[in-house]
Amino acid sequence: MHLLESLTRLICRFRYPVSLPEDVAHDLGLNLPNTLNFHDFLLHLSDPHHRPTKLRKFMSRGRAEQTFESALKKESFNSSSLFSYYFNKSWLVIALYFDEQDRLRRVYLQSPACENFDGFDIPLEEEFFAAASSH
Repeated sequence: MHLLESLTRLICRFRYPVSLPEDVAHDLGLNLPNTLNFHDFLLHLSDPHHRPTKLRKFMSRGRAEQTFESALKKESFNSSSLFSYYFNKSWLVIALYFDEQDRLRRVYLQSPACENFDGFDIPLEEEFFAAASSH
């Protein structure tokens, strides 16, 4: 089984020589195969039924930023952080937006070099304690 897995991974490296779909999926807490083409990969990420398991709305900034182990570029600003992955001459950027208390409010995915592609919000579940305390 390991041989087949290794061979499949090698073949995927021809399609995705730098970042792999599983790199992004792992960082988000999703289970997606590397065999997806880029378009289908984006469709899975935008599907509200495939919510990240490692990110929750209202989680602390430190915990949210720690989940992005595979990102090639990591940039931090006052109220946001950007995590970038490189796919076939195009960057895929996941932007995290935080409130005044450094709690995660929004996750937005964009690919600036892709024409005919509008970015989208990645749907998040709420942190249990934050949801309970906001009522």
